[in-house]
Amino acid sequence: MFYFDNFKGKKILKSTLLSESDCFFTTREFVLTKGAREDLSSIADENRNLLKSSLGVDKIVTANQTHSDNIAILEENKYFYDNTDALISNIENSLMLLNYADCVPIILYDKKDNIGAIIHAGWRGSASEIALKTSLKMQKELNIKAENITALIGPAIDICCFETDEDVFKKLIKNEADTKFYKKKENKYFIDLKLLNALQLEETGIKNIDICRYCTCCMSDIFFSYRKEKGITARHSAVLKIKGK
Repeated sequence: MFYFDNFKGKKILKSTLLSESDCFFTTREFVLTKGAREDLSSIADENRNLLKSSLGVDKIVTANQTHSDNIAILEENKYFYDNTDALISNIENSLMLLNYADCVPIILYDKKDNIGAIIHAGWRGSASEIALKTSLKMQKELNIKAENITALIGPAIDICCFETDEDVFKKLIKNEADTKFYKKKENKYFIDLKLLNALQLEETGIKNIDICRYCTCCMSDIFFSYRKEKGITARHSAVLKIKGK
């Protein structure tokens, strides 16, 4: 279950499944990336410094997100990854963040082995199954078990607002008869990207999944929404710190 909490007095969103871990989704109150909002540049810088000092790290690991299915496993002393939409880490005390403004944010974390990932899954990433690929990469290359992974699917545009044409629909929905993933109104399709990504994770063996049903478009007073704000917006973030000894 998701619930609002605060980080140094700023509103964040957490899940009861990982309430004791350093992982959460930010809101408009805790902007870390300015996006197109130049007026928030200094505030974003201040908040990043607050995040680092509060979690006891010197650097934040992030990426240039391009709606790809490119996945990186973190390397020591490398803090930026180009053309990457999922980050995986087994490095103690590493702090990762990716940014969103309607796309689906996903955090994966294995508390037993202290290995985690953050995924940016827009419709293109969802169509190319970046969530599934990230989970399998964690399991195969870092030798962890799906049964130990908890998945948090955070706030994103929901089925109520994610309206697409037939071309996007066909790229996302493999079986048109499987109507639990979409609704059709006239010639428009409304798609549940969160549920699609949850299914991808389930296919890799992950069972412990929490889905946030907050819609960023409907709730643009709390979250940033690219669609609602016509692109002139900042970003909220998914944040994950891998624990140290």
